[in-house]
Amino acid sequence: MSQSSVYQQFTGTLVSSPFGAEDVERTAREEYRTLIDEYDSDEVLVITGAPTSTDAFRETLGVELPGAATPYVTSLVLHATDVLNQTDDRVILSDALRRELLHRFLADYTWDTEYLRRAAEQPSFIEDVAAVMDTISWQTVTPDETPELRDITVALDAFHEWLAEHGHMERGQLISEALDVLTGDARDEVVDFDAVLAVEFEEFFPLDRAYLDALVGDCELVCIAEENASVRRTWVETGPVTDYVSFTESRRGASGTPSTRPAATAAYFADETVPADPDTGSVSVLATDSSDEQLAEIANEIEVLVAQENWKYDDIAVATKQSGSTVTDTIETLERAGIPTESTTVTGFGDDPAIRELLAVVRHLAADGEDEVPAHGPDLDTARLDRVREMESLEDGVRWWATDSGLKQRIAERAKPLDARAQFGNVRRAFRMAEFLEDTAFLDATWASFEKMLERAHEYAPQQNQTSATDLDGGVRVDHLQSIKNESFRAVFLVDLVDSEYPGDPFLTRLFPTERVASMPDYPGVTELDGADVDGTFPTSSTASSRAFARYHTEHARRRLAIGAGAATEHLYCCLYEFEDTALEERAQASRFLTAAYEDLPWVTDADDPQITSEQAAEEFLLSRVDGALAEVRRANSQDVTVSLDEVEAELGEIQDLLEQSGARGEDLRKALRARVEFANGEVRR
Repeated sequence: MSQSSVYQQFTGTLVSSPFGAEDVERTAREEYRTLIDEYDSDEVLVITGAPTSTDAFRETLGVELPGAATPYVTSLVLHATDVLNQTDDRVILSDALRRELLHRFLADYTWDTEYLRRAAEQPSFIEDVAAVMDTISWQTVTPDETPELRDITVALDAFHEWLAEHGHMERGQLISEALDVLTGDARDEVVDFDAVLAVEFEEFFPLDRAYLDALVGDCELVCIAEENASVRRTWVETGPVTDYVSFTESRRGASGTPSTRPAATAAYFADETVPADPDTGSVSVLATDSSDEQLAEIANEIEVLVAQENWKYDDIAVATKQSGSTVTDTIETLERAGIPTESTTVTGFGDDPAIRELLAVVRHLAADGEDEVPAHGPDLDTARLDRVREMESLEDGVRWWATDSGLKQRIAERAKPLDARAQFGNVRRAFRMAEFLEDTAFLDATWASFEKMLERAHEYAPQQNQTSATDLDGGVRVDHLQSIKNESFRAVFLVDLVDSEYPGDPFLTRLFPTERVASMPDYPGVTELDGADVDGTFPTSSTASSRAFARYHTEHARRRLAIGAGAATEHLYCCLYEFEDTALEERAQASRFLTAAYEDLPWVTDADDPQITSEQAAEEFLLSRVDGALAEVRRANSQDVTVSLDEVEAELGEIQDLLEQSGARGEDLRKALRARVEFANGEVRR
């Protein structure tokens, strides 16, 4: 789709910054300082490419202001939201409400193309087509060659018309709708600044650039673009952003050599340079047998870090390649180990015990008769249920239940403060869903309708990315790599650095086969490619593939690693596992990017042997040794390798001696270990 990008001419200054968070921060401070020398700080608008980085730039630039003054920092999406809140009466749907209305809209929709009619019979179809519709909506593109994409665009237009008829719009319309305001007569009513500093300009989509141009008008404009750093824009547009824009003035910003080993490693991933060893910080390879052990090891290492003086959980980030279930699985593992977490892109709605309890209540209220009452679930007070049924308002009913049943009190008593805050937030989301049903005339405000809505939100929560940043609660940050760009953490764990993940296989959508997508000239993403597109976008070369599509997505995966590594200021952990979670436990290949870094960068070293920091970690270590011994024997049978049974026997003997010295607790663990062995032999204890 990059060929359809519009060339944009700006009256202003483009400052190019070499790759690296240190240079970007240094350049941003210098340019901001120059602007506030001429304008008051509240007259300088700083606009970022993503909502997740606004706090980071607000903190970075805040040091240039005296006292308690705060820089005027927002993102494109947040600014567009403010513009529309001032000029448009339509309700902007949250991601969850948009998903709900789109499900209902598409439930009886008739597709013109045979492929989509057949695909619509699949259970995941609505989620898959909704993701493509969302991409088209954010980019405001009009596919005109592929029949199925034209069909989807027609459905999207109809959905937007349907929303407009009922006074709503989705978040994907924010930039385009606000752009109409800025190019109209109401611009002066919503513009309140004299200068604009646009950071992360390398990530601005064509529509974002058009919005920025209309927003600036006659104001002074300075844009900062980081070289070899675009991951969001290069998903839909090849080459550097400078291929699509011109400025009245251009110059290079501040530059310097990486000051820490994590920063030097990030630069290596970004452009294949091998900097001198900064001798500050560490880059460790954390290798385990399985992916589950990988997460357990990360949890243990986090506890080691926060046990040190002046370390806090929010000094640490765990970054995954994808969002959705990958992030939620990581969150669940860390929280089971007693580690608080936070995320900007996953709400936790799907695994919240408070939401599960509310959902059980709503299922009972939605049941028409005894036959439809759920057979399983918590015991619920029938008198209390009857009283809720008598209430005229859904929202009043669920609010009353939450209070009268003691749900709010139980959240406060059983959850840690950070978990309680998140659970209260999710309960408030459930209240807003009930309120939305009652306030939306074209939806049935019934318990059955609310049940479907809440179930859908609960079911799909782990699979969905949020398009807006959520409030952070103060725990370990768990997010996908793109969302931590331009943020900084004292320690960052990059997970799953195996070749099946980095680079992994190219993937754009579940709706079409990858080979089909790769040949679509009008798909809203980078598809039809040649070697020049790859070479013009990435300075790295990490694969011998002759297919430009495969090469492009390989280098894109490497760049995402660079972004994640660049977020670490002191310690970077590259985490991987040796065996896949399959029946035959095939050996996992270390990521080619990590292998190259290990060979080329002398400061990339193996992590120290783990320290056991808690009783739970000790138990898990003990159980893992038995699991490991059993796995070695299984692999010997399935993969024709030799295992020393003497070593296995010696290790199990040491465990046996330890358990005999541990009294009743040792006996409990002995039973758990015996169950592990019997399960491995196919026996089931009753």
